[in-house]
Amino acid sequence: MQAWILSGAVSEAGDVAWYVGLAWSAAQVTSPAGAGLVMGIGALPRALFLLFGGALADRWDGRRTMIVANLGRIAVLVAAAIVAVADGVTLPLLLTVAIVFGAVDALYNPAAGTLPRRMVQPDDLVPLAAGRQLANRLAVFVGAPLGGLLVAHGGLMTVMLVDAVSFGVIAVVLALVVRPRFPQPVASGHSIRRDLAAGFGYLRRDQVARTLVIAFFGLNLCVGPVLAVGLVQRVHGSGWGSGALGWFQACSGIAAAVGAVVAMRWKPPAPARAGLLVLIAQAAGCVMVGLVPRVAVFAAMAMIGFTAGLASALLSGAFQQTIAPAFLGRTSSIVSLSDDGLMPAAMAGFGALISLIGVAAACALLGATFAALMVWSASRLRTR
Repeated sequence: MQAWILSGAVSEAGDVAWYVGLAWSAAQVTSPAGAGLVMGIGALPRALFLLFGGALADRWDGRRTMIVANLGRIAVLVAAAIVAVADGVTLPLLLTVAIVFGAVDALYNPAAGTLPRRMVQPDDLVPLAAGRQLANRLAVFVGAPLGGLLVAHGGLMTVMLVDAVSFGVIAVVLALVVRPRFPQPVASGHSIRRDLAAGFGYLRRDQVARTLVIAFFGLNLCVGPVLAVGLVQRVHGSGWGSGALGWFQACSGIAAAVGAVVAMRWKPPAPARAGLLVLIAQAAGCVMVGLVPRVAVFAAMAMIGFTAGLASALLSGAFQQTIAPAFLGRTSSIVSLSDDGLMPAAMAGFGALISLIGVAAACALLGATFAALMVWSASRLRTR
């Protein structure tokens, strides 16, 4: 379990460093519109292939799928580094790598979602999720400045090679160290299309699974726009400066790490319901972001971060405990769609809402909607 957590943190740090290097390189070789295209285009193949990847994850061995995906990422990065040395960093090169990575993510992420259930007993799923949360939060703090240093002193080629090494580390760990203790049930359909239909049929039949998926959709689509759009607009409109934005984000990140530590120790009898009720405080933090004075925004961000670290671990563990093992890949991919497929629309919609009614009212409306959804979801999971 520790090897799985550590290797994931190494991969996360490499990913963060890569995206910092990618963003900086895009800004150097193209216009702001082109840079935005580079950073966003990977979401398109990821969204298009996610359901397909989920169906494959329930058909094939998840660990082997992850190894193959990482080897593919390494090959792409090495090839891109060679091209960058020969012809320089160009917009077509950056777009190609971003698209390929998006497609590979659609195969890797659902497969990764099937692995925790095979590694530990059900009672250990929440601590495992909390450990991964904590390790990944710390990896972000390492990866972001690392990416800046690497791209500043060695260029994008160096960032690519370091990221390739991180993928190599996790591939080796998966191949030689991680040994799932429990078998993986496989999908029984005769085609990918039938497997996908069976996945949606499972959610129609199982109220608890369906409620968890809806709750995850609400969590992703309500909080993300407040932090990515609402907070930025509040800071800009109040004239607090970009430095304040960085401090707010850092406060949230530190609090999230603390929340993950608490989740490793706290064992509520109904983790899913506890996680949903905790998120009501996160909804209150979202409301505060648009309303309270500058000092109190730090408290709001601490609330959002702490509850994110705590509730994410509780809900991730409960998700693994609740979803039928044969449907974990497909259900995980459906949840991921809220980030990869619907988040751009949610961001744009929330920005339009701010233009209509202002930051304070928009944050209050979204926070209230989020809280109502969590109360409704918790009421349907009285024993979970």
